[in-house]
Amino acid sequence: MKQYDKVIGKQFGIINGEKNIVFIKTGRGGTIEGFKNKYLNICDFLFKKYGYTFVVSANPKDSVCDLEEEIKSVDKYVGDYKEIYFVGISNGASIGAAQCSKIEKIKNAVLINAPLMINFHKIKEGVQKFRGNNMYFLYGEDDPSCRYIEILDSIKNTACKYKIIKGEGHDFSTESLISELNYFFDGLKAENKGNRKNQVILEGEENE
Repeated sequence: MKQYDKVIGKQFGIINGEKNIVFIKTGRGGTIEGFKNKYLNICDFLFKKYGYTFVVSANPKDSVCDLEEEIKSVDKYVGDYKEIYFVGISNGASIGAAQCSKIEKIKNAVLINAPLMINFHKIKEGVQKFRGNNMYFLYGEDDPSCRYIEILDSIKNTACKYKIIKGEGHDFSTESLISELNYFFDGLKAENKGNRKNQVILEGEENE
């Protein structure tokens, strides 16, 4: 299995690719490897298919994340890139919802099981300021926040969309994460080529 090309302390793991960066912010307490190398396995699989640069950012329990500063910290290690695709897990998804709007190169984000019962006002404010193309909220059907998912309809931004994933809870399986990110990246590639007919559309895009 591929290892990270570069590890910066215990905070960042980097697989160097080209064109774009996929920046993954883990859940609270998450490491750059993840449980049973979950994040490393996901990055390895997707790197082989897409060739992007992958950056995984740990999320220590007592830390306060400044996403803009984190991206500046890894800039010198990743070379030139066109765009950042943000992927956030749980608390990492909440961070992305609140802060992606501050970072111009983030045009598309996938936010997985962001808790809706905690500081929703920060999520709402951040998403309403987002001027990118897509901000997808994904929830496992057994995740505690899934019962409140319709509160996302109160966010006035057509980039905001959501989807419920059957058979998943708060801790998405590696297989489901890879599957959903495949759909996401393939959709963006089709969109960038102007191939609307073949663009992958996530189900449940209630906020269109």
